[in-house]
Amino acid sequence: MKLLVNREKFIKALSELSSIIKDNSIRPVISGAKLDAYDNKVKFTGTTLEFNYITHMEAEVSEEGSVAFKIPLVLEYIKLLDEDTLEISVDENKLTIHRAEFSILNVEDFPVVERIEGEELFTIPGEKLIEAFEMVKFSAFPTLDNLAINSIRVSCEEDKMQFISTDSYRLTHYIEEVGCKQTREISIPLESISIICKLLKGVSQEAVAEIRGEIFTLNWEDTFISTRLIEMPFPEYRAIFNNMTHSKTIELNTQDFKKAIKKVMAVARRNQETKNGSYMDFKGNKLTMTVSSGSAKTVQKVDTIKEGDDFKASLNVKFVYDFIDKIDKNVIIKATNSSSMFILEELDNNNYRYILMPLALRD
Repeated sequence: MKLLVNREKFIKALSELSSIIKDNSIRPVISGAKLDAYDNKVKFTGTTLEFNYITHMEAEVSEEGSVAFKIPLVLEYIKLLDEDTLEISVDENKLTIHRAEFSILNVEDFPVVERIEGEELFTIPGEKLIEAFEMVKFSAFPTLDNLAINSIRVSCEEDKMQFISTDSYRLTHYIEEVGCKQTREISIPLESISIICKLLKGVSQEAVAEIRGEIFTLNWEDTFISTRLIEMPFPEYRAIFNNMTHSKTIELNTQDFKKAIKKVMAVARRNQETKNGSYMDFKGNKLTMTVSSGSAKTVQKVDTIKEGDDFKASLNVKFVYDFIDKIDKNVIIKATNSSSMFILEELDNNNYRYILMPLALRD
């Protein structure tokens, strides 16, 4: 195999592959990427067996062929070069790039990864899809211990898309007003979401999402990805929405609230018994937050506009901050009492809400 490629485009492809590929001691070949050179183009393939990636770039191919190799050292080396064009060849079980030789993997062992054609689900600009995922993924269950909610739920409807995540203590709901080709719900693994966000960064072109069985695919420009969906039942979030009630409404300036919350978090995170927990006293038009650890205590006050009776509650301030860090306008807090769910929203934004359960801290 022998070819010439643009160095910057080659770096981009390998960088994207490096965000997907993991070391695999059981099948070492998928610890690397596969490169196929033919018809004056290069096809890059990476897989974890659950997540697949294929992209193409133009090349000047003088000898066709295929090779599998580990990315880190190759990527580090070509980033140090000054040449605009790289000469790449494979001979005698070695990958040669600009006078440097690299060991290769057995390309015959690399699994077959093909582009899958499915039924179109939706079409959306890449940056807009990233934004929707980023607005909710912080509250998804972070590990595989609870697979059903280690995901983002996407509800596709005729005139909108809904994005939902929960870790059982809180739930985030975001609406994107983009119509879908099908009405259905899917759960995309959180790890796949994180990879998709990296790959789509800076992509303004539209990405086309398709479904085939339990496989979700995205296509944009010269890139194709596929991931296996989570088939386990997602919590009945609609029942939560239908049962939401409140008797108190509090409005706060988001920037003032964030400054105060940061100070509270600095102390709260050091309390091992009530980590990130803070007492909150909503009295008149003032919120007083009190938190202490073994060696520190702070009391922070924030002006509010409150409708309803005074009340006290305890909340995880890290969870509160996760939401208010995503908004620009004033934050609206809706609640009933110290044991009922709290609803957080952005002023004049009906497409984004956050449901948070209070803590049971004792004064």
